[in-house]
Amino acid sequence: MLESRAFVLWLPLSTVLLIIPNLAVAVIPQVGPFLFPRQLDAGMRASVQCAIVSGRPPFEFTWLKDDQKLTEVHGVSIRKIDDFTSNLVIAEVEADSNGNYTCKVSNSAGSDQKSAVLSVKGIFIHPNNEKESG
Repeated sequence: MLESRAFVLWLPLSTVLLIIPNLAVAVIPQVGPFLFPRQLDAGMRASVQCAIVSGRPPFEFTWLKDDQKLTEVHGVSIRKIDDFTSNLVIAEVEADSNGNYTCKVSNSAGSDQKSAVLSVKGIFIHPNNEKESG
């Protein structure tokens, strides 16, 4: 959100009255919550959307996995949908996709972030090489 303030400066009659309307004060962005489906099977697609519910652009979106910056590699794509929305897609989740995913948004006033846990059901190999669904 943006707060508008007007300032009035009173000067002697021999000078001009100066009014400065719409002086903008930046407001820290507020990120709405997002969730992954409860459990995904290995090979399924995961997609979440990070939406800003208040604040004023321009915003910088950063996606993190387990507190490390997430990059677009190996089936992970990050897309800015519009000024207020970013989308994270993992084309095929695997056991190593498990983790805590965070969307951090910042502007000139500050930053906010929300996180969600992704839990993937996988195939586990026992020491005797038998497969078991998780």
